[in-house]
Amino acid sequence: MRAHSEDLVSISRSPGRVFVLVLLSVFGIEGAIMLGLAWLPDERHGWISDVLIDASLLTLLLAPALWLLMVRPLRMLFEARGRLLRRVFESQEDERARIARDLHDGVGQHLTALMVGLRTIEQSPDLETARQRARELREFGTRAHQDVRELVSGLGPATLKELGLEAALEQLCIDFERAHGVKTVLRCEPTPLGRIGAVTETALFRIAQEALNNVARHARASEVDVRLSRSDGWVSLAIRDDGRGHGTDARNAATGGFGLGSMRERAELLGGSLAVASKPNEGTRLEARVPIEQRV
Repeated sequence: MRAHSEDLVSISRSPGRVFVLVLLSVFGIEGAIMLGLAWLPDERHGWISDVLIDASLLTLLLAPALWLLMVRPLRMLFEARGRLLRRVFESQEDERARIARDLHDGVGQHLTALMVGLRTIEQSPDLETARQRARELREFGTRAHQDVRELVSGLGPATLKELGLEAALEQLCIDFERAHGVKTVLRCEPTPLGRIGAVTETALFRIAQEALNNVARHARASEVDVRLSRSDGWVSLAIRDDGRGHGTDARNAATGGFGLGSMRERAELLGGSLAVASKPNEGTRLEARVPIEQRV
């Protein structure tokens, strides 16, 4: 299945090559037919029979070539796009469910506590008791505000939209290091990187999020190196850790485990690619490479 996906990407990026192959196939088959007809005795066939033989042989011999060069790749492309759309819809539903769960478990509970607390304030026997309960409710309000900020940050940090990918990745690395105690260093080349398009920036930020989540869950790393670079209309995001590598789970990594499937799809949707290299006890290196958006 992975080989088919790579073939599709190759074909979708080179329609000119497919066009040239089809023309060469038609030329070669037609030339072979004409040479074959030239060897037939003239008295055994006329021009009408030549045309019929030529058309029949051309159709018969060209059909497999067209099937291999056009029909089969296009059918695989449509099937791959269908699978990708299903994944997108499933991801959207999963994200909605996560947001609903976070709102209910976090913000919802704090707001419920606020409502109950306000009722107790109304029933306070004296002013000092009311003030004490108000101070407690302010703590619930602070927690609810923090939950909302974390939820919004998960949906898409404001830094990404306002200041760009470099600033958003810097904050992501800082937050990751604080949360997991793993030294995380961001390097950008050139500095400053500059804006590369909203869609590209969002995709690379999500890839970085998922890659760091993988490090936290699986790598047991002590250091992570995040490198962002651009050149010749392309931008690359490379994330390397010094953890335990995939080890016995390398097969899962190769077939799309550890969230690699979604990261690879994000890159390929933009016409890019994602590569992963990992060895037991030697860490993992992930690199996404995508074209920079062309402004119209």
